[in-house]
Formats: sequence, structure tokens, C-alpha cells
Amino acid sequence: KQWYQRRVRGEMGKSHSRLRPEVIDDLTRLTGYTSHELNQKYSEFLMFHPSGKMTETEFVDMYQSLFPKGDAEKFALLTFGSFDKNNDGGVDFKEFICALYITSRGKVTEKLDWAFNLYDIDGNGYITRDECLEIISAIHSMMDVKSDTPEDITDKIFKQLDKNNDGRVSKREFISGTSANSSIICILSRTE
Repeated sequence: KQWYQRRVRGEMGKSHSRLRPEVIDDLTRLTGYTSHELNQKYSEFLMFHPSGKMTETEFVDMYQSLFPKGDAEKFALLTFGSFDKNNDGGVDFKEFICALYITSRGKVTEKLDWAFNLYDIDGNGYITRDECLEIISAIHSMMDVKSDTPEDITDKIFKQLDKNNDGRVSKREFISGTSANSSIICILSRTE
């Protein structure tokens, strides 16, 4: 979180270092951040990403700095797509701040929806055991976890969530299963 808490000092030297009022209104409505918070975060974003977009490499570097004891590359690459909503190969400020809001301040339902979309790697509306294992393995590496193997964690998750035993978890199963089970929420949110 250190990367994001740095404060901007001095002139930005860019005419677009402040957000337009209509963008602020839209982002305030979506995130609950104040206009002051948004302008501050936007200035910080531009300090690190003067082009106005965070590249995939920069995204991986940010995760590596947040989790220096582990290997965050795989998780960052998997997560990048959930931030890059328009699939243009970069994360702009609006995409970044909306995802940041959901993961840090969002309602439980918003967080669960975001998490489901992250775990549903192929976007087909279901989480397979392989997709879950891929995300859990990436989190395991990033967090440098020594206990419980990714396979064991995945088995626990699927035992709790795959109620009809069809080998995949629908969004409905995911949301109802995680909402009713705090231990699953803890497992799924180890990156916060």
C-alpha cells in the first residue's frame, strides 16, 4: 500500500493534472471518494504513469512492491484483466480508482462480484477447479505461504461452494457460499 500512499509534491507540469468536474462527479458517485481525494489520487497516478495509463509491466511492478517477500507476478498478471475493463492493454485512472474502491471500500456484494470475475479466468460464468487452483497458487506464491498447499485450499473452497458437485462454481453458488461462510471469505481475500 506504500506505493499508493506517497504524496505528490511540486508542480505536475501537465495541463490535465486535475480531473474534469464531470469525471469527478461520476467517480464520486461510483466510489464515494471526495473530489479532493480523487484529485490527490489522480495527481499521484500521473506521477507514476504520466501517459495516463498503467501498463501491464507497471502493474506487475506495483504488486511486487506491495508484496516484496513473495512472487506477485502471476497474481498481478491474472488481476490486470480485472482492472483493465475496456481491454485496451492499459489501466487508466478511472479503471484503477474504481477497482481500488471495490477492493478496499466496496460493499461485500461488490467485492464478491469482483472476486468472482477474477477467479472466472475464461469469463464463461463459472469457476472451475483449475481456475481456482491457478488463482490460489498465484496468491500462495505472492504471500509466500508455507502452510496448506494451493491444492488443499482449492479442495476446501470447492467442497464449500460447489453445492451441486458439477465441478464448477456458478456466480450464484459463489456469492451464496461465500456470504454464508466467513472462513471462505478469509481464504479468498488474503490479498487485502
